[in-house]
Amino acid sequence: MQRFRSHYLPRTRTGRLILAVFLGLFAFTQPPLVFWIGNRVEPLLGGLPFLYVYLLVFYCLLIGVLVWMMRREL
Repeated sequence: MQRFRSHYLPRTRTGRLILAVFLGLFAFTQPPLVFWIGNRVEPLLGGLPFLYVYLLVFYCLLIGVLVWMMRREL
């Protein structure tokens, strides 16, 4: 009889690393970290408030991690 293994849990070392990186980056887009670090209107970066640039960078990094995972076929 085969033991049940959840498909939500990563089974490889690379999968665990990708999950840790994703969750770490995702934490920076959620309160309270976004309020402590990114909740600034000044300075303007490229004509946008700092908060928008901060969130744009972290969301692009999150998408990059998902692409990394897709290419590794995990």
